[in-house]
Amino acid sequence: MIKNSLKTFLKNLVYLFISMGIFYLFLIIAAYVFVTATIGNLGEMIGQIGDLIQSTATDSSASVEQFLQYSMNQIDWDGNFFHTLSQIFGGTWIEDTVRGFFGVLDESSENFGETFSAILNTFVNKTVTNLVIAVVFIAIGVVLANYATKFAIRVRSAKRSIRKVIIAHTLVPIAQTLILVIFFVLLYFIQAYAFLVVFFLLCMMGVLSLTSSWLIHRDGELKMRDVLTAKNVLKYLLSIFLLLLINVVIDVLVFLLSPLLAVLLLVPLAIYTFNIAEVNTDVFVCSLIEKKSGKAAKAAE
Repeated sequence: MIKNSLKTFLKNLVYLFISMGIFYLFLIIAAYVFVTATIGNLGEMIGQIGDLIQSTATDSSASVEQFLQYSMNQIDWDGNFFHTLSQIFGGTWIEDTVRGFFGVLDESSENFGETFSAILNTFVNKTVTNLVIAVVFIAIGVVLANYATKFAIRVRSAKRSIRKVIIAHTLVPIAQTLILVIFFVLLYFIQAYAFLVVFFLLCMMGVLSLTSSWLIHRDGELKMRDVLTAKNVLKYLLSIFLLLLINVVIDVLVFLLSPLLAVLLLVPLAIYTFNIAEVNTDVFVCSLIEKKSGKAAKAAE
């Protein structure tokens, strides 16, 4: 399982473009929808704040005019042009003017502060909602990318029967997704034991991968207890470690060319890597079956 990792990784590298294409598609759509919706909400917020300021300033025009006159008198307009600019932008004049202006409006109208806060809170809530929707959409893209990559890589291994297709391409991805959700929940609550949580995640992935390969390739000769051993799970972990090391090397090389591309490559490369690990378990389980059959044939002789 370990020695075949690099060979299998490079041999099937073309399937990386499947996960990249699907992930990038969902990422671009999610980013576009989020930015468009946020800009629309921002324009709506600015319009509402503008209307609020206009109506409040109209009702308290005397106080606003007095404050603006006071604020303008803080600047020496008759001095050197550059000196005037330094007074405006070099100190806290702009900040003080904005704070004072809103303070005057707040004092002039009882509902100004509450209404202003309500407008801001509405914008923040809409932005958070849009962000959550975008993240969920990207997560769906990750699941679909994983599903498509798994199907493309393992289609020959899992096309023997409908049951095996369901196991390889439906139940296993669902189980992997549930394990990942549990992983992130555990990581959130017990961050101090992050290493143990990651180790637990990889062990569970190893057990699931070995079980999947056994269910697909079993022919009656090989028992599950012969596959699900601590030694075989350790081999899976070492295989994953080698593949992740290859990921790091690739991503570092890409980072030297383009940091942004390196960041975008992380998720598709991880999807591809874990599916390649499952291909390795397929090969490993098939080799166990061959050994088992060979021993049975010798015993029959």
